[in-house]
Amino acid sequence: MTIPDHVTFECCTEKIDIRDIQEVEAALGMRFPKDFVECMLENNEGAPNPCGFDYGEVEGKVFNTFYSLSSKVGRYYILTAYEDVKECLPDGVFPIGYDASGGQICFDYTNGKNEKPIVVFVNHEFIVTKEDLSEDELEEKSLEEWQREAITPVASSFTDFLSKLY
Repeated sequence: MTIPDHVTFECCTEKIDIRDIQEVEAALGMRFPKDFVECMLENNEGAPNPCGFDYGEVEGKVFNTFYSLSSKVGRYYILTAYEDVKECLPDGVFPIGYDASGGQICFDYTNGKNEKPIVVFVNHEFIVTKEDLSEDELEEKSLEEWQREAITPVASSFTDFLSKLY
C-alpha cells in the first residue's frame, strides 16, 4: 500500500503485529482490506495529517484518529469502540476511527464481509437503537433502514479515503 504523498501520520503507538489485526478480524468475523492492514501495521492509532474530509454535502469535517488494532497498545481499542456503538450500526458496519466531534469513520461491508468495504461516515447525532424507535416507526421502516439514515458514503476504498484528505 502506498500512502498518498500528501498524508503523514502523527501520534502513532508502537508498531503492532499482524496477529493483533487477525485477532480483531476473528472477533468481528470479517477481514480488513489489505491497504488498511498495511497502513495500520506502520501507523497504529495514528492521526492523519492533513485531516479534513468531505462527506455528502458536508465540507471540512475534521478526522481525529484511527482506533488501535491491538489490545496491548493504544488508548482506544477498536473492539471497545465497536462494543460502544454496535447497537447503533447496521450489520456489516465497523468503526475504524472517529472525527473531532464524535462521529465514526467506518468500513461498510454491505456487499458481504468477504468483499471490499467502502468507507462511510456515521453521524452520531442521527444514530438510533431499536429502543429509540416506536412500534409504528419500526412498521414504517426496518431498524437497519433507520440506522442507515445516519450513514453517508465517503470513499470507495481506504486508499481513496486517505487520498481525499486535505
